[in-house]
Amino acid sequence: MDERNSQYELQRSRNGLTVPVINGVFLHSIYNPVKEAEAFIESQLENLKYKNKILILGLGFGYHVEEVEKKLESFHKEYEIIVLEPNKRLIEDYIASTPIGKRNIKIISKEKVKELFNDWNFISYLMQKPCIIKHDASFVINRDFYTKFLAYQAPKDIINFKSILNETSESFFSKDVGKTFDSYVDSIKEGSHVESKESFMLLALNEIKKLDYQGK
Repeated sequence: MDERNSQYELQRSRNGLTVPVINGVFLHSIYNPVKEAEAFIESQLENLKYKNKILILGLGFGYHVEEVEKKLESFHKEYEIIVLEPNKRLIEDYIASTPIGKRNIKIISKEKVKELFNDWNFISYLMQKPCIIKHDASFVINRDFYTKFLAYQAPKDIINFKSILNETSESFFSKDVGKTFDSYVDSIKEGSHVESKESFMLLALNEIKKLDYQGK
């Protein structure tokens, strides 16, 4: 979604809470956003009991994120939440009203999906197979972005794969660019252990290719 061409406003729900409206789509209930979030997260309880790493697609105004946090605090001593949200204006408004500096929540915003995979920390997080929760209204607004993320496939040729990496990540790879991605992975799996950062990176991206999410 192009923020420059989108209609964006903040309205008040019937119980006085902030509800973003983008291109006519209400990101939360206009009656009671918290009650709506509670009902939504109840449907995710089994996942939250067994997973302490959560990836949420869509920030909205954070009501569902905060409900996830409450449940994780009751189930786990340690937990981590990452929220993918491409709308930077929405993030700014949310943080201005609800500081999250001390909480185990990180919001990531990128304009293009491939930029997410320049971040080795994010790749490492995906390797831990977090539970993925889709915020439906956010998904509708940013369908193209989230669909591309969920369908992301690492390039097959190493030379093309290297082109999307940042400088640090690119340095992990050898100069042998004639191989395909799959042939690299197969050769690593034939060994008894991972011998280099290059091998570790490739195995990580191979796991990302298998990425799935709840409710797809």
